[in-house]
Amino acid sequence: MFKKYILSNTKAKIGIAIILFFCLVAIFAPLLAPYNPRAITFNPWEKPSLMHPLGVNSYGQDLLSQLIHGTRVTLTIGIFAGLLTSLIGIAVGLITGYVGGILGEVLMRVVDVLLVIPALAVMIVIASFIPELRISGTIIIIGALSWLRMARSIRSQVLSESRRDYVDAARALGMGPWEIMFREILPNIFPVVTANMIMVITASMLTEAAMSFLGIGDPSLTSWGRMLSLANEMSAFLYNAWWWIVPPGLCIATLGYSFMLIGNSFLDIYANDRGGAVKL
Repeated sequence: MFKKYILSNTKAKIGIAIILFFCLVAIFAPLLAPYNPRAITFNPWEKPSLMHPLGVNSYGQDLLSQLIHGTRVTLTIGIFAGLLTSLIGIAVGLITGYVGGILGEVLMRVVDVLLVIPALAVMIVIASFIPELRISGTIIIIGALSWLRMARSIRSQVLSESRRDYVDAARALGMGPWEIMFREILPNIFPVVTANMIMVITASMLTEAAMSFLGIGDPSLTSWGRMLSLANEMSAFLYNAWWWIVPPGLCIATLGYSFMLIGNSFLDIYANDRGGAVKL
């Protein structure tokens, strides 16, 4: 399974290589960072040099060190919020797609209502009522409000699979609804589930960056979004301090693109197996 869906696809291998690179940077951040990311010990607005490859911000902090340590926060929130989102989305998608009934109708009406409301706006409102928003709180807020589109995508695939012969055969053998959902249908939509999971991880990282950019979250933590937020507050554009703006933005884009490469590779393989295009 792993070899079929990952190792045989070029896009997936490129995406995995990029993600592994960032994971290694996050793991060995204390060893790779040349300075304490929060230490105010240098001249403000220093341009990139041998001592400071990415320059210094307006506070006198080394930006390369902040970029390296920010990898930890961004990856942690993105992955765990994405996993929480996936668990909720898979559960709701399976229940509404196969079990249906009153519970399924209620869940889908809840999804329809919540999809009308901008998720980021709701996150901002909720976060404003939390006095100290730590990493765990950020993960819960993002995960609890980002599962809607994934649930609809999983539901559409489950509705299609529930009409197939192997599901009828499972019913004839006396298998119950929950056993059919998790032992028969879920493995058969594995590529779609995985692609959705990877997409929501990407979305979670972008959401964290947006929240940090807006000043929501733990100010004591250094993330890529927080770096961009401080750059905006200190008017880095006016000082032409590109070294404070481009690196974190490029890292967010690159990491997000790597997850999307993997997600698209799963959809490509699934579409080839089923003989048609698949949409999330």
